[in-house]
Amino acid sequence: MARPKGENTLRKHFKLTEETAKLLAECSKAENMNESEYIRYLLLNQSEHPRSKKLELEVMRLRNEINKIGLNINQLVKNNNSHIYSEDDKIELRIQMDMIKNLLERFSYSFGIL
Repeated sequence: MARPKGENTLRKHFKLTEETAKLLAECSKAENMNESEYIRYLLLNQSEHPRSKKLELEVMRLRNEINKIGLNINQLVKNNNSHIYSEDDKIELRIQMDMIKNLLERFSYSFGIL
């Protein structure tokens, strides 16, 4: 990541643990950059709204759960079209779908997304 001479005029000094320093060295080497270039690269190429690890894991878990629910819904629709379910079963399905909707709304509100 070449840059014109004199473009970066400010210096920042910070402390790292040995593990973090080793990780920085390994990652920058893997990208064929020096450590300063690698840090600038990370800063300039992050998303507009970086997410926390906790949020990323929760979104991934939620995505998996929604996928499973979608599969179940597909099975229910197939069985409904085969006239296997009663009207009570359909009412219960609507109640469960409303619960899912409420959970998603609470999740979205908690994490400020969607």
